[in-house]
Amino acid sequence: MPLTRSKDILGQDLLGEHGGKLGAIAETFVDLDTGRIEFLVVEGAGLLGGSGRYHPVPWSIVRYDPMAKTYQVDVSKDRFKASPSYDRAQIASADYAWDEQSIRYYDAPADIVAAS
Repeated sequence: MPLTRSKDILGQDLLGEHGGKLGAIAETFVDLDTGRIEFLVVEGAGLLGGSGRYHPVPWSIVRYDPMAKTYQVDVSKDRFKASPSYDRAQIASADYAWDEQSIRYYDAPADIVAAS
């Protein structure tokens, strides 16, 4: 079973369709009951770095390419930019139901456990 440290995930780029950079992985959310990562929180790419908007991406749609050492999703840049996004305070609060909104937006598999 391959393992990695969370610090080795944070800061990595999330790539979309055709290898385009969607943003940088800012956080991971782990289900404490199962110990599984449920979401990556990606700060969208901006002109001069990060955009200040955070996009939760269900882990179930993310794949890791060990040859390229990259995290990837089959999502276009336009679809990613239109995905639910939040500021830092909103991501920290379960009141925004960002987990449910992201699951619906990406039509992620139903076996995802809500992060809230």
